[in-house]
Order: sequence, then structure tokens, then C-alpha cells
Amino acid sequence: MVVGAGASPLAFIDTLLTELPEAKVILIDKKEAPGGHWVDAYGYVKLHHASLFYGIASRQLEGNWLKLLLTRFMLPWKHRATKQEVLTYFGDFVNEKVASEQIDYYPNTIYNFESSDNGLSPPGDKYRTIHYFSTVDGSVSYEVKVKEKLIDGTHHECIIPNDSPLQFPVDKEVRVMTPNLVFESFEGESNEKSSMLDNKYVVIGAGKTGMDCIVYLQRTMKVKPDDIAWVISNDVWMMNGSGEGTPWDWPYYVAKHNGDVDKAASDLEERGSFVRLDKDHTPTVFKFPMIYSDDMKLLRNIKTVLRRGRVASLRRKYNDQVSVEFEKDNHDPWTAFAPIDKCVFVHATSPGPFNGFEEDVSIAKDGTKMKLQVLFAPPISFSMSILAKIEAARSKGTLDIAFMRRLALALGEEESKVGELTENDLLNMLLLPLSWDHIYRPLMTQGIIFAILDKDPMVPLKWMKQNRLSFMSIPGFKARACNHIRMICSEENTMVKSENYLKMLKLVGEKIRPLEGM
Repeated sequence: MVVGAGASPLAFIDTLLTELPEAKVILIDKKEAPGGHWVDAYGYVKLHHASLFYGIASRQLEGNWLKLLLTRFMLPWKHRATKQEVLTYFGDFVNEKVASEQIDYYPNTIYNFESSDNGLSPPGDKYRTIHYFSTVDGSVSYEVKVKEKLIDGTHHECIIPNDSPLQFPVDKEVRVMTPNLVFESFEGESNEKSSMLDNKYVVIGAGKTGMDCIVYLQRTMKVKPDDIAWVISNDVWMMNGSGEGTPWDWPYYVAKHNGDVDKAASDLEERGSFVRLDKDHTPTVFKFPMIYSDDMKLLRNIKTVLRRGRVASLRRKYNDQVSVEFEKDNHDPWTAFAPIDKCVFVHATSPGPFNGFEEDVSIAKDGTKMKLQVLFAPPISFSMSILAKIEAARSKGTLDIAFMRRLALALGEEESKVGELTENDLLNMLLLPLSWDHIYRPLMTQGIIFAILDKDPMVPLKWMKQNRLSFMSIPGFKARACNHIRMICSEENTMVKSENYLKMLKLVGEKIRPLEGM
């Protein structure tokens, strides 16, 4: 049973059903269609990165390459899917799996975590757990027995402005619009298009959504840059979409510079892999956004940029102006550059993706539950495909359990108790999710997966090279797993403080030695 029909759960389901075609999946989701946050996202959103590495492993999101070249004059690796393309892609996948009876799909339903946590089937029942869910309106309730396990795909849910009101006080006369409302007012069936062009705009937020807003206002709505202000609480590093780097560069360079993220970012900027909005302002955040040169030019057009921290409130002044107050700001509030009836504040401050980091690092909760967590740098789809491959290997009995027990011994587990450790115990011990505090962790996780997924490390390597979601599917791209483990275990590198963990990593390095140079 899978809870959630967003990008993460669907990537997991696709690989799971490819590896275990006889499996049956019950899929529930609170939204009316597959696609997760894409269902409610603003109309002009599209992937920041190439479509090649997003979605599910069994089918291309970018579509037929020859057709793409001939009809859209676009190179496949330049394609970035729109909202509608993503929704159609995920919807077609679920519909096909429903038609083949591999998936039972229940949209507009909510899983009852509280009741289901204790729902164990009676002794002797071939089904292991009982789960409960109901329709969003509560009119229909369901009880289902699950033979294998529950897959919780709700972790790291992407929270967008449409689903997240501003977290500070706003006087009711102040006009606040989400990116969705801006799109619907300008391109929808209402008669607001002309009035939208008479406004001035203040975009609050400097993440992916904020950048998209700045670009849309100029490129599509033709709003002049002088009529746009941008509130940036923290400058962010961005990946250069016109460069040759990949998201793997960030964990590698952080590890190379012994955990010094400032040196890692500077190094990547010198290589042309990282870019910043303004040379005079050093970013303090990197959450894997990608920017292209034409979009960056539009971002840099904006001259009214407010770097005074987070907004604390939006207040109407006595003279029909709007006062913008900031947290921990010693300056006077900023008076917006247009009267209250001509000033629109665009809300782009929601938490976005990767929510829930460090809350619970366990993936294989127990024999009956699994939580989908991000293992590698985004795009997230490959992490989910890997987790499904691991689950399938567990089901088929092809995990190298004997070697996993050796790794547990190296980590300090008592020899007398190692034999009692279950597959789930071992997986929880060895597979640690990505975290902002340990951004280099994917380098270690990659080596561990090569070492445990099969007795022969060449087997997972070949599988990754055939998986469209993996960068290793790019001809000439090398995993460099042996180099990564060697670097982390070197005397010069002090990121890993635990001697036991280093001992474990050295065993991993020995096991994956056949991958040297690959």
C-alpha cells in the first residue's frame, strides 16, 4: 500500500512493478489526480532541470527524441517539462497500471496514520497489517489488509504557496496574490488582464518559485523591471543550467573541501557550475535550484531588491501606502513604491520541497513499513527508484546480507547479536538519508548501495547505467564510487569522526574495488 501519488511514490511504484511485475499496489492520495504538488502548482511552472532525469524509469518524460527534434527543434537534454506535460505523464502511467490491474487507485482519500499504526492482522492471517483510509469529505471509509508493507510517500512533501498562507500578519486591504492567482488573473477567463498590467509587483521569496515569478512577470506579462521589487531574505547559490555540472558536484566538492561549504561553493563558481544573482552579495543557501542564462538576465533586471531579512508584516499606512516591516531590522519599514490599490504582493515564501529533514532518519521502519526518503541530490526520482530496487532485492533475496552483517560488525555491533539483526535493521543502519548537515552523505550511500544490493557490485552498476533517472545513464559519466570512498577515508579528510564508520567504509571500498575507474 502506497500513500501519496506524487513524483516520489510514482517513481518508487514504477521500479517496484518493473522488478516485481506480479505485485499489486493500492495507491491512495488526497488530491484528485496523480502528480503531487504539480496538481496545485501555478500554471507557468516547469522543471528547472532537464526532463531526462525526472519522473519514472520506464518511460521518457521528454518523449520521442526524433519527434522532439523535428517538431520542436529541441535537443532532448534541453527539454524542461511544463506542468501540463508532467501531469499528463503521471496520469497516463497510473491509468495504464490501473487498466493492467497492477494498481488500485483511490484519489481524494486520506490515510489514517493514527489508527493504522496499530492495525496488525490476527495470528495466522496471511495479510500482515490492517490499514484505514477515507474519502476527503469523510463520507466513505475503507479498511484494507496488506500482505507486504506500507510505503509512506508523504515525507519531504513539497509545500507550495497555494497551500500555505503567509506566516505573518497582513492588513486586509493589502493585495496579496499567490503565483496561481497571478497566472489565473492574467491568462484565465476573467477580465482582469488589463488591470493586472496597471499594477506594480513586490515578489516575496528568492527560491525557485520567486525566480519563476520574476521571470513570468517580465517575459509573459511584459511588466517593466522598474515596476517590480524583490524581497530576498537570503541570497541563494544556483546551478548554472548552461554549464556542464550536475547535482552530484555539490556533495563531492563539500567533501573535497572537508565540509567547508563556502570553499566548495566558491570553487564551483570558479568552474562555472555555480552562479549567484549579484557579485556583491555572497549567498548563504543552496537547495539545488538551476538557472539558465536567459532567465538570469531577467532576474538581474530587477534593481529594487530588498535584502533586509524576512518580512514580518504588511501594514496599510494612513496615506494609502503599504508599509513592509522586517524581522530583526533596525531600519525604518520600507514604504512600497505604489499606492495600496496599485501594489500587488506576490507570495512566494512557502517552505517548498525537502520538508521533514532530520525528523526521522529511518527508511525501513520495520518489516511492515517503509518511509520514502531522499538518498541523493535532486532530482528526487532516482532516489525513489533505488529504494524500490532495494525493496525488490529484499523480496527476491538478492541483497548481500552476509556482507551487510560484516558492515554491522565494523560499526560496533556485538558479534553475538549481529546474527539476530533483520534485513530492516541492517538497512536502517546502513542507508542514511540526505541531510543539509551531511550533504556529502550521498557519496557514501552510493558506495554502500553498490556493495549491498548484490553480491557482485557490477550488477547494481549495470542497472544504474540502464536507468534513465540516473546520471550514470549518460554515456561517459562515471560513478567514481571508489574515488569517493577513498577520499572520505583519507587521513586528510576529517568529516567522518567515527572510527567505526570509517572502518565500515573501508570494507565497502574493498567490496566495490571491481568498479575502479568506472
